[in-house]
Amino acid sequence: MSKQKLRAIYKELSDKIQFSQEAALFEVKELKADLNELQRHLSGRKKTTDLQPDDFLRSAYEIAQHLRDMQKRREILKEMQDVAAETEAEAYLLSRGAKLLNRPVGWHFQTSKERYLLHTDDTVQAAAKLRKLLAAGKRLKRPKKKK
Repeated sequence: MSKQKLRAIYKELSDKIQFSQEAALFEVKELKADLNELQRHLSGRKKTTDLQPDDFLRSAYEIAQHLRDMQKRREILKEMQDVAAETEAEAYLLSRGAKLLNRPVGWHFQTSKERYLLHTDDTVQAAAKLRKLLAAGKRLKRPKKKK
């Protein structure tokens, strides 16, 4: 999937999370106002009120629904970001000549002088370590293209 499509999906999820957050905040404010009015009525400062008992339940239910929606979308967004980071890291490792070996298990990078075990199971950390190694001057000559 292209980066532009991923950004659009991330933006859409973020916008929906923001909308749910604003809706939940609105419901909290409405519930707070209703509770304040109920308190004034029960303490005798306000003689009559038109509050319905079901309004409290409806507000609490909508707050819970918005919070569940936000939580679910945040989990999806985090999973998508993790998968995208892992895919990008794997592409980087493979483009630089690192290999995923079974013995010893993990991502390996080999120069003409040394062999490095980058990380055993985390692709993102292995890519970070390879970037650090390459920045320190452990560059591998590019392999010649086969004809």
